[in-house]
Amino acid sequence: MDILVTRRLTLRPPLEVDAEAITAGLQNPNVTRMLTRVPSPYYEGDALAWIKQNGSRSDAAFFSIYREKFLGAVSIVPAEDGAMDLGYWLDQSAWGQGFMSEAARAVTSHAFRKFGLDEITSGAYEDNRASMAVLIKLGFEPTGDAIHSNPTRGCDVKCNRMVLPRSRFEQIFGSLDSNVAA
Repeated sequence: MDILVTRRLTLRPPLEVDAEAITAGLQNPNVTRMLTRVPSPYYEGDALAWIKQNGSRSDAAFFSIYREKFLGAVSIVPAEDGAMDLGYWLDQSAWGQGFMSEAARAVTSHAFRKFGLDEITSGAYEDNRASMAVLIKLGFEPTGDAIHSNPTRGCDVKCNRMVLPRSRFEQIFGSLDSNVAA
C-alpha cells in the first residue's frame, strides 16, 4: 500500500471507512457539477463499490486526501485512449486552501516514478477556474477540447484537455531521480 506524506497532507488508498465521507462530499452538487463519471445522486453504495473496484488495481494510483479528516480524492488512471489521466475532487469545506495543488503534485510525482510515465493527461471544465489553476501550477499545457456528459448538470459540458510531459514537471519541480523532487 502506497502512502504519501506532504507538508500538510497524508495520502493513502481509499478504504471502506472513507465511504461515509466520500458519499457526503459527492452528494454536494457544487462538487459533482465539476466531475465526469460520478453518479448523481450519489449514495454510500456508490462509494463502497468505487473503493472495492479500485482498491487492488496495479495499473492505477488512487488516494484519499487527509488533514485531520477526509478532504477528497486524487487518482491517476488509464484513460480510454491509453494515456494516464489525473483526476481529483475536494469536499467544498476544503476549497481555496491549496490542498489540491499539494496533493496532485505528490500523486503526479509518484505516478511518474511508479509507472515510468513520459506524460500525464488531465482536464477541467471551462467554468472550473480552480481546477484549471491546479493544472497550470503543475505545468500542464492545453491540448484541445473534449465534451463530457455531466449527470449533475444533465447535459454535455466542454472540457479543456491538457498534458504534462515528465520533462516539464522536472523543469518546474526538480529531477524525479532524486529524493527531493515534488
